[in-house]
Amino acid sequence: MKVEVINDDDFDVFINCYNFKDIHIFVKDDILALIKDYIIIINKRYRLNLSGFYKVKSYYNKKIGLFLNIIKIDDNDFSDEADFRIILFENEKFLFEVEDYDLVKDIKNKVYYNDMFYVDVNDISSLNNLIDMGRIIYGDDVKKILFLGKMIV
Repeated sequence: MKVEVINDDDFDVFINCYNFKDIHIFVKDDILALIKDYIIIINKRYRLNLSGFYKVKSYYNKKIGLFLNIIKIDDNDFSDEADFRIILFENEKFLFEVEDYDLVKDIKNKVYYNDMFYVDVNDISSLNNLIDMGRIIYGDDVKKILFLGKMIV
């Protein structure tokens, strides 16, 4: 699990897919329960003292894992309690970003944008070999890259 605190009201969480072996991740109630459990773990482990109303954007890919973007919306009506509005994004594209073309030259569809190369993670046969060479892109950034980038075949 990786937690990146952007500021006091916004942080990103990545949970590796290996943590979901015994969980039916495609069942909505199971994934909601999983997200709530991880938020509690993160709150305790990193001493974030979450209180207020949060929007949690969750993106899942069975090959990679679960990405959460947790954003504080309001804290006026809450004392020491936290409430979460969890939004599940299903069937979203995930891109793998690399600077070195040689790492992705054998993959058919590539996108070039801002001096970086992007490929769909589902087109990569063994992501474990490449994961340390780049980073995973998800959410609104994917839409921007696919819209503004140049397709390389």
